[in-house]
Amino acid sequence: MLHRLHRLYIPYFRNRLYSNLATMAAAPQVHMESDGQGPTKRIKRDEPQGTSNQVPRVFLREEDVGISEFITPGWHGFDAIIKHRYSDFFVNEIDPQGNVVHLTSFTEADDPKPPKSQAEIDIENLNVPEDPQAAFEEAFVRLSSILGAEDSSRIKKHLEITEDQTLEQRSLLLDRDLDKDQRKNVYLITNNFLSSQVTCETVGGRLKFIRRVQSDKPNADKRSQRRGPQWQHIGEFCYFVMQKENMDSMDVLNQIARHLRCKPRSFGMAGTKDKRGITVQRCSAYKISHERLIGVSKKLRGARLGNFSYGPRELRLGDLQGNQFQIILRHIQGADASSLNPVLEGIRNIGFVNYFGMQRFGTQSISSHTIGIAVLKADWQAAIDLILSPRDGEREDISNARKAWVTLKDPKEALKLLPQRAALAEYSILQSFAKNGSATNVAAAFTCIPRNLRLMYVHAYQSYIWNSAVSQRLRMFGTAGPVIGDLVIRATEYDTSALEVDGGAAEKAEDGDKRPDVKPTVVTAENINNYTIYDVVLPLPGWDIMYPEHDVKELYTKLMEKDGLSASGFASHPLKEYRLAGAYRHIIIKPREFAYEWMRYNDDMLPLARSDSDAIEGKHEPESIDFGKYLALKLKFDLPSSSYATMLLRELMRQETASGYQSQLSLKTTENISNA
Repeated sequence: MLHRLHRLYIPYFRNRLYSNLATMAAAPQVHMESDGQGPTKRIKRDEPQGTSNQVPRVFLREEDVGISEFITPGWHGFDAIIKHRYSDFFVNEIDPQGNVVHLTSFTEADDPKPPKSQAEIDIENLNVPEDPQAAFEEAFVRLSSILGAEDSSRIKKHLEITEDQTLEQRSLLLDRDLDKDQRKNVYLITNNFLSSQVTCETVGGRLKFIRRVQSDKPNADKRSQRRGPQWQHIGEFCYFVMQKENMDSMDVLNQIARHLRCKPRSFGMAGTKDKRGITVQRCSAYKISHERLIGVSKKLRGARLGNFSYGPRELRLGDLQGNQFQIILRHIQGADASSLNPVLEGIRNIGFVNYFGMQRFGTQSISSHTIGIAVLKADWQAAIDLILSPRDGEREDISNARKAWVTLKDPKEALKLLPQRAALAEYSILQSFAKNGSATNVAAAFTCIPRNLRLMYVHAYQSYIWNSAVSQRLRMFGTAGPVIGDLVIRATEYDTSALEVDGGAAEKAEDGDKRPDVKPTVVTAENINNYTIYDVVLPLPGWDIMYPEHDVKELYTKLMEKDGLSASGFASHPLKEYRLAGAYRHIIIKPREFAYEWMRYNDDMLPLARSDSDAIEGKHEPESIDFGKYLALKLKFDLPSSSYATMLLRELMRQETASGYQSQLSLKTTENISNA
């Protein structure tokens, strides 16, 4: 009975969800096909312009950011839930050498100790007694074998004097010449057996022994402070693998910094990763030993560290080749192996539209790209008003803080309600207003937002223009191959966007002014047969890029003019960091190492895949249950660092990928399974 109910309620509550949320947002009602009997019919999934699967305005929609086209023919999609649990979404970084990064040990580390010198070997062979008096007596036995019994006895008597004396009186010069090896061996003994009683030096080839007084005895505490890894030998950076669960990358690094009492900028990473998921990535720590990191790993919330090594340079955003994804789609309705396997093979062999995903534009009703428009116009007041304005569908504490600001215009009162980590841009602005006692210096307040977050707004605008352009290109010319006027770059030469320097799993760019070294070729009648659709690129707008030489070029101009911008304006922004040069991005890509597995299961609360830490702890890989109530599809594939896994899922499912919609669908499904 439960299984039969389950087969009915996902499509039903999906449609109810659209209607209820639309009412909440005061948006127009969703138009769906109906036969007048019971729940509405499935919407067609292969229609362009985003007319299928409409999502109410309480959430940003794909069509709002230029996403509308599909390339797999004759497929209507199916219902499923993306990220029903955060453990349904795995990301493992792929390093620049093409190796998938895994956490395989919590304690394993490359040997950080430099090779021993001959002097260190000699010291180890001395076998110095721990008892000071025993060490004192042993020293003179050894000195006798080098200097003879007479000189050894003179030195011993000299050191046994306890009364205060001048430096000259505390000094004893041996009246004999010694060769280099003899002096070396004497130093070994005095430095290791008698270090607190005497210091030894060479004067004209002869040894002088100076008895120490209390004030010049070596300080053990100071010596211990000088100990530690020999950074010159092993490199100044400790590399480690970090697995995190349902946490932001920076939140984990900030945790580590607090525990170690160091600054967050001591840490580097190749790419930020999605919060909602289980992700594995490489990080670096400046002059922090792996022993300290092993200790702090046990205290972290939602993360584990391991696989330590050392090297000479910091990991920077972009030091990766891509990401490996493992994604579980739960509660599949409207598809099974016989109907979906041909489509999965199509994804493998044909690929998908390389759109910038919804993560690029934020999760709320105000898109990041609309703020980017204000930034590119240097309209700081408009940018700040958009950032601080109330919006539907967000946390209650953040919503209350926004309302307090709009009503009272008192930054201190709004700050009391605002969680810093969940609303960093808003917190930075209000903190600047509170510090200056005024909300008039909006330009200065905007610069208080961290740089990578400020740039995210303008990169989102570039992404919106690119998404709109690729949709127009596909509507006009299809996917059969290049057309005259297209721009092409060999896919083998250039498979990542220069804009996406931080890794596509997190979807936040850092350095928008970076451009590819490879320049595109314009397709002509003479060279058109030399290229495929996978070589076709479109530009992200900027001051130093080429545009296609066909009608799509006009779309760039029209869209930017509508927003009060122009291509030439990217070079003349009053602030250098917003003078965007542009970049190129392939319009169609194919996943690498694409694989899939069907699974049946009974319990929604149990994971359907094993994490790296699970493997270390000896847990078994979850297996499909024969005749299980529910059906899931497990996908595994690699993508370059600039591409979005959610856009592959969109091509497959023909379903809205906005996180707000998926969260609500997941919540409704959980509620109704509980009530069934």
